[in-house]
Amino acid sequence: MYFSRVCIRPNIFKSSQLGRVLEGNVYGIHRLLWDLFPDDQQRTFLYREEIAREQLGALPTVRGEAVYYLVSQTKPIETELFNVDSKDYQPQLEIGQRLTFECRANPVVTRQGKKHDVVMDAQQQFLKLLVKEFNLDTDLPAKQEKSAYKRLLLDKGGETLSQRLTEILQTDPLYAERLQQSGQLSDRLEWALKACVDRTLEHWFIKQGERLGFKLVADNNNLSKLQNSTYQWHSLSEKGGKGDKAGFSSVDFTGELQITDMEKFKEALFIGIGRSKAFGCGLLMVRRCG
Repeated sequence: MYFSRVCIRPNIFKSSQLGRVLEGNVYGIHRLLWDLFPDDQQRTFLYREEIAREQLGALPTVRGEAVYYLVSQTKPIETELFNVDSKDYQPQLEIGQRLTFECRANPVVTRQGKKHDVVMDAQQQFLKLLVKEFNLDTDLPAKQEKSAYKRLLLDKGGETLSQRLTEILQTDPLYAERLQQSGQLSDRLEWALKACVDRTLEHWFIKQGERLGFKLVADNNNLSKLQNSTYQWHSLSEKGGKGDKAGFSSVDFTGELQITDMEKFKEALFIGIGRSKAFGCGLLMVRRCG
């Protein structure tokens, strides 16, 4: 296996609009990176896009260019477009070892045979349960958008809903302190939704660990050392999908894990986590703790 850092050649980046053209264009990036593996008939690499100024420091030659980190079965070639810096990737690991990690993933859940975005599904299910709990479901058709549920709850939930949201937030250490910041019902509903999403994403990541030979490390308060951020939608309309629905979402995870199964964990490192691996998701980047 190989670990590579790939950047657009500085002269091309500075003298063209390529950086702007590629910004947010996950399908275009996917096709360009595949050119680094001309002999591969199938995709054998994972990648993650970062911003050079964040990764390489305040150097005079660094102007926020994209940098791509790749893990691949074959060594990528240099092209007229990309500089490639590769090294052998055979990490020395052992059972019980703790590692810090970063991972951009596409979390999905299956309902009735269909794949759903985990974040959107968690919010929808949470709001539907609240509407049903307060006997407001008769005021809406069977299938509604998230915004309709929120409006109904805010319009008719009143003090009873506020008390229920307070109960929910008081059980979550990360959001309980916010109860002192605002008495607005809308704020409490948003915090409760975020708490629900956090729990759901943590559950999703734990499930990945059970399947791929690792577990999350807990802190002194018995809370998992896991954070999620940068929920983002990526359009794939260039691929020939149907309008705005063609695409996928990604979430950035950081935290600390412990290896429980060596062979399965190597699969996580080399093959990746979750879906949309061809479009910059799934690469688990790890470092030794300390």
